[in-house]
Amino acid sequence: MKFFIIFIAIIFLNAFSCKTVNNIDNSNNENSFVITGRIEIYGNEPFTYVGIVDVNNVAYNVEPSSAANELRSMQGNLMEFTVIFPEEQIKGYGSLPGGTVTPISWKIIR
Repeated sequence: MKFFIIFIAIIFLNAFSCKTVNNIDNSNNENSFVITGRIEIYGNEPFTYVGIVDVNNVAYNVEPSSAANELRSMQGNLMEFTVIFPEEQIKGYGSLPGGTVTPISWKIIR
């Protein structure tokens, strides 16, 4: 029985370890970049926002909110993100030094 539960848990975790934002065509996107880093949550409740902090300690805002909400649960994992920089950048409250990125895919490294 323990083996079965562990097996189901591994399948469940594997299914959520690599996602792609569905509404973005990421096939052959020459404007995409790879960022290795961790998810951080900024701000105070109820006004929190999600950011990616890369290995060089540069912080990026995550947009759209659907991707940010999915990534929120992966806080603390070292991850590899394929991102694009959208034309519209976040300014003012909630803006991070690296700018705004839209993750098109990601995977957990460890």
